Amino acid sequence: MPAYAERRGEPRTPVRAAGRVMFGDKLGLWADCVIRDMSASGAKIELSQLVKLPPRFLLMHLSDGVAFEVVLKWRRGDLAGMAFEKRHPLTEAVEPRLEPVRTAWKALMPGFTPKPQG
Repeated sequence: MPAYAERRGEPRTPVRAAGRVMFGDKLGLWADCVIRDMSASGAKIELSQLVKLPPRFLLMHLSDGVAFEVVLKWRRGDLAGMAFEKRHPLTEAVEPRLEPVRTAWKALMPGFTPKPQG
């Protein structure tokens, strides 16, 4: 019998994508991370163990332009596993409480070129 039993409902797919976790008042606290793998219902990310994640936060998948409301399921060192509660496409309008996530995504998305000021 293996020491580790698979508990997920569906398999995870390796991703290695840029992400960002956002939480706190007006989603003002954030940390960049690497999304290591994903399934339809959750993800595993890598970020510094110094970042203290709350029980619920937002995970932004930069290249897919999606933010997930997630529940932290486990944390071991620099790895964290989470379950998705809600998915928000950032390519369209979002509810006001999520506007900081969309604004950050628009500034960070690959290929973004800031407009000249003035």
